[in-house]
Amino acid sequence: MRESARGRSDHGSFIVDGHGTILGFDESMEQLTGWPAIEIVGSGREFGLRDGAATAARQTAPLYEGRIPLSPLAGNLLLTMNCSDGRRIDVEAAVRRLAGPGERLLVTVLRALSSSEARPATAERLSRDALSGLLDGAAFAEQMACDFRGAAASAKPLALVLLDVDHLREVNDRLGRAAGDLVLKKLAGILRVTVEDESRLARLGGDDFAVLLPRSGRGEARRLAATLRSTVERFRFFASDEAHQRVPITISLGAASYPADAADRTELVERASEALDEARAMGRNRVWCYLRRPRVPVQVPVYFDSTDPLLVGYTRDLSPSGIFVQTTAGIEVGMRCALTFPLPGRDGKVHVVGRIVRTVHAETGGEGELRIPGLGVEFERFGGDSDRRALDSFLHEREASTLRPENGILSL
Repeated sequence: MRESARGRSDHGSFIVDGHGTILGFDESMEQLTGWPAIEIVGSGREFGLRDGAATAARQTAPLYEGRIPLSPLAGNLLLTMNCSDGRRIDVEAAVRRLAGPGERLLVTVLRALSSSEARPATAERLSRDALSGLLDGAAFAEQMACDFRGAAASAKPLALVLLDVDHLREVNDRLGRAAGDLVLKKLAGILRVTVEDESRLARLGGDDFAVLLPRSGRGEARRLAATLRSTVERFRFFASDEAHQRVPITISLGAASYPADAADRTELVERASEALDEARAMGRNRVWCYLRRPRVPVQVPVYFDSTDPLLVGYTRDLSPSGIFVQTTAGIEVGMRCALTFPLPGRDGKVHVVGRIVRTVHAETGGEGELRIPGLGVEFERFGGDSDRRALDSFLHEREASTLRPENGILSL
């Protein structure tokens, strides 16, 4: 739950079209319902997967129960949301029609009225590292294999963050091994507080730690890594020397995600390791996300991926992991949307689910230059392997080509 600019509680928003297809689903809705947006957007209110496969729970529990009218309401709307843990939450919601073509409704949950009980959770028992109490390397490998199978089967993203302590050997040499062990224990404690699911935390050995983030792309991984880095840097309870001077401790972190950066589990580890190496090479005490290739200037129309495709805007550039869409659509950072766009010179369209990670507002620069409004979108799921292969192949050919598009833009 968050506080809006008007001072009232706001439980999140989602976008739906006239056919009941969920077009957008923000982070607050994820927290309210427990459903990851990556499973919701681009599908009907039953939110089955694109290929039609769905669990029994998804088949029998629509996202919401109740009717959302297309015509303006005199007051607010009452809906029942079905949550991932089995709860049914009665909510009061406001509905407004979005500007632009087609029937697009923004539903904002204003407050929860009642909630049923959740299903009891089950706990897994996994082997632990003796010093930190986190998963050991072997248990983490098993957990990662399980999470990756789930991500590959359901087309959900999976992020991996690797981190280590900067210059821990100097602490060991200066204050002794016990002081170095205390640093590792304190770091494990910071990880537990920062990461919600302890079963995705591990000490891989020495001063190397790892964090798995199911249903998360590089955006979430970057934010979490930045929080960890700044928390460790400000932490006041690490070891101190004989003069009781605090020993400064910092960490370096590298992140990568599937499917944006890697095609399989081995490659995901390699990409995160490369990013960590880059963070060290750049001076340590920093976060680095794996960078595949620079963006390619491409201008094509981008649509909401629904029964009747609705134009969102036009791309300015495109990469294997995201796009920038020139648009005036008022979509907030954090919203996940199902999108589709063509590739010049190729049949068909690429289907993706992306998260809005940046918004640019129209403004005039110092010399009267107009800054075009738009949205930065990070890919979190491809419609299928063929969509990812088509995009990679197109970008590879585009980079390898000696042709230079007019004005730096390749257009349809």
